[in-house]
Amino acid sequence: MNIVSWVRKTTSKIPIKPSPASPAVLLALVDPKLSGYPLQGVLHLFNIAMMCVENDSCARHTMRAVVNMLTNPPPSSPTKVNL
Repeated sequence: MNIVSWVRKTTSKIPIKPSPASPAVLLALVDPKLSGYPLQGVLHLFNIAMMCVENDSCARHTMRAVVNMLTNPPPSSPTKVNL
């Protein structure tokens, strides 16, 4: 199983159907050894990663758009990921 399949399988097992970028999804996916990272930044990177692996190639963003999203992150939030 590849990582994209694993992420999709893991998120499909979450009992409440949260939005793809919810903290519940991240807590199911992120290594518990990682902590102290801004939640908003982790959500931002997760969203970008998921956009890059869309099944429909037409739905994927261009690398130019991805680079733009990575270099212009949303304003940070004081909320931390506490695993």
